[in-house]
Amino acid sequence: MTAKNTALVLGGQGIIGRNLIHYLEGRETWRIKAISRRAPGFETRADFQSIDLLDPDAIAKKHDWLKDITHIFYAAYQEYKTAADLSKYNVGMLRNIVEAVEKAADGFRHITFIQGGKAYGAHFGLYKTPAKETDPRHFPPNFYYDQEDYLRDAAKGKRWGWTALRPDIIFGFAVGNPMNLSNLIAVYASLCKELGVPLRYPASPKAYQILANGTDATLLAKAMEWAALNEACYGEIFNITNGDVFRWSQVFPQIAESFGIKCADPQTFSLTEAMQDKEPIWFEMVQKYGLAPNSLKDLANWPFGDFIFNVENDAFFDVNKARRFGFHEMHLDSGEEIVKLMSYLKEQKIIPV
Repeated sequence: MTAKNTALVLGGQGIIGRNLIHYLEGRETWRIKAISRRAPGFETRADFQSIDLLDPDAIAKKHDWLKDITHIFYAAYQEYKTAADLSKYNVGMLRNIVEAVEKAADGFRHITFIQGGKAYGAHFGLYKTPAKETDPRHFPPNFYYDQEDYLRDAAKGKRWGWTALRPDIIFGFAVGNPMNLSNLIAVYASLCKELGVPLRYPASPKAYQILANGTDATLLAKAMEWAALNEACYGEIFNITNGDVFRWSQVFPQIAESFGIKCADPQTFSLTEAMQDKEPIWFEMVQKYGLAPNSLKDLANWPFGDFIFNVENDAFFDVNKARRFGFHEMHLDSGEEIVKLMSYLKEQKIIPV
């Protein structure tokens, strides 16, 4: 079958972009191009380019390379210390690539871009649940809002449309991603096993019992393609999760069992502090078990884990809007999917068997 669409994946090395590329590679109707700061650390048929998205001139030089783009999948992100800078530069990257593709590609039809829990104020630790796409915005700045407003204005009267997807905690395989809870849990549990201690939820009993949800990275990839190819989704926002809710008190015992270790009562401590002296132990484990040569820094962002695990209020989304629009893939058991992912990380030699 001849490919009839050309995807441009922004953030092709991240947990969203990498899993989207893997999914699209199994779909014969897609050619795949990707932009990332680093060369791909995995085998792929995607055409990768390293381009500074903050440099319009650098993007303009890729005019011919962009000519056949039909769909943009935007999962690029750069961290900054202040919310104002976060908005300024992340909106700038989005604007630069959209304007360049508009000029180069006559067949450009759609951009799918990723938001998340910050759209509801999840970074403050408390928001209304279940969160709905119609919920009011919090007090700005928020780069998601500014990116969305830019696309709303830029798409007016144009031949292309946009869709925003809002996953929650994303579980999938990627290395060097700052918001990858999968790897973090896997490494933490592996260290517990190696050190002969039980797995404990590293926060309060209250945080252990909240209702939460997550999003499988492959499920999100399916949603991104669905939104891109359905005009009814253009100009819309959709929450995308596995479709269930869980308590960490239900999931941590499952994780411990999959590692062959005990799960003890929760105990509040800082992963960031506890892991400061663990790099030598991890290096020994890499040598001992023949693991892929990743450092702890490559695999886990401990402050991110400290934040997620210390949330003491329910945190989950309503996903019925996407179902009403026809996306019916959200029927996964999050605990089972996390355990499957732990097995996959073992197969890939990221953590010991």
